[in-house]
Amino acid sequence: MGSVAAREFAKEGAKVIIADINLEQAMGVVKEIIASGGEAMALKCDVTKSNEVRGVVDAIISKYGRIDVLVYFTGILGEVAPIWESSEENWDKVMNVNLKGAFLFCREVAKHMIKQKSGKIVTISSIAGKDPNPNMLAYDASKAGLIGFTRGLALELAPYNINVNCVAPGITETPFLKFMTEEAKTRSASLVPLGRIAKPEEIVRVVLFLASDEASYVTGVTWNVSGGRCPY
Repeated sequence: MGSVAAREFAKEGAKVIIADINLEQAMGVVKEIIASGGEAMALKCDVTKSNEVRGVVDAIISKYGRIDVLVYFTGILGEVAPIWESSEENWDKVMNVNLKGAFLFCREVAKHMIKQKSGKIVTISSIAGKDPNPNMLAYDASKAGLIGFTRGLALELAPYNINVNCVAPGITETPFLKFMTEEAKTRSASLVPLGRIAKPEEIVRVVLFLASDEASYVTGVTWNVSGGRCPY
């Protein structure tokens, strides 16, 4: 979904910076954006390492002088297993990538947005953060934590004219679904009132709105984009 967002932001005229632990994959997206007439760059980053996150933010400031939008898309599913078969290592890894990484990036970016007295931050949670799934406790908890983190951060940064919001997608056609059989996908789609799995572009449109001036009076909100699956 992050690659789709990068392309869509570029279409809107944004200068896109992709921070990814998989630099080769990120460069592939950057090349596509540049070939389409956009501006983009990729930087390698392990989001769980504060020095690497700081290095990415410093590089962006050095090149562009400011950061207007941060979208934290990074997330992993981790083990799919009941708690008695779940490892401590999995718990730590999922929490570090999904929640700590958001904290590290928001902390570094906020320093610059506060100086600018403007900015938009969008985190990507999941309806699993509101309506948990069994056998995915680390993922569920990390996404619930991200919702709470976003709300708290919005209150902290509101005095500086910085909007902070969260998007909670429902089941979406992403690599996360690779572990699901077609039968399981069909069953999951049947639980969605709209009767289908979301396309990444449908999630990204909401992210684009929250990153735009059209959402200037929206902050501290988690937006469910779930086809009606999670109504609260």
